[in-house]
Amino acid sequence: MAQTKTAGIIIIGDEILSGKVQDTNVLFLTGELWARGVMVSRISVIPDIVDDIAREVRDFSAKYDFVLTSGGIGPTHDDITIEGVSAAFGVRPVISDMLKGRLEQRNKDLTPARLKMAEVPEGAELLDCGELSFPLIKFRNVFIFPGIPEELRERFNTIKELFIGPKIFLRKVYLKEAESVLAPYLNEIVRLKETVKVGSYPVVNNQDYSVMVTFESIIEQELDSAVQLLIGKVPGEKIVRVVAAD
Repeated sequence: MAQTKTAGIIIIGDEILSGKVQDTNVLFLTGELWARGVMVSRISVIPDIVDDIAREVRDFSAKYDFVLTSGGIGPTHDDITIEGVSAAFGVRPVISDMLKGRLEQRNKDLTPARLKMAEVPEGAELLDCGELSFPLIKFRNVFIFPGIPEELRERFNTIKELFIGPKIFLRKVYLKEAESVLAPYLNEIVRLKETVKVGSYPVVNNQDYSVMVTFESIIEQELDSAVQLLIGKVPGEKIVRVVAAD
């Protein structure tokens, strides 16, 4: 049986933690990864501190198949993601000749600030794919994305074929029932169906239904069996609809 692929997302930036900037990259990345069969196992938002970046990247890299960082790769003093990723693996930040050449094409006057944008962890891979104006930096299983949403999406869409896992099937069951009534049934399903992930989400101020229950699995037969277990325990008039969203 195919194993689920996992990912961890690290959002880097004091501006996110202070509320100066609203992050939208998590919403995009989680949706895109799930659609490609990759389960996001953890999301972390951390400050612009080298030791924090290094610790989080090192920990995520050991635990998950893919690590995606966002933010901290510009020319200013607080853009220290490259330094943090380098520290995570005990390598040096070095100037990439390829990135330096790309920068020189834009501006012959490479100031120290501009040259900083050519830094990569020593031994890093540059993913160009022939379409990006500026390549994506990859070190081992860590993909270093910019924080600007438009640039992150451009780069992800260019290399998205690298992120692939077994198809994840999803079913949504909408019910007009109290979550407390459903809880024992869901607990039993979780115990019986170890390969199925079950989520329960109460909804307020909705006349049609009061709870949405989701079932996720890479084994469709087990998924549908779990859904039927719930349907078999709930009176028919309490079930509003069942939706297959795979």
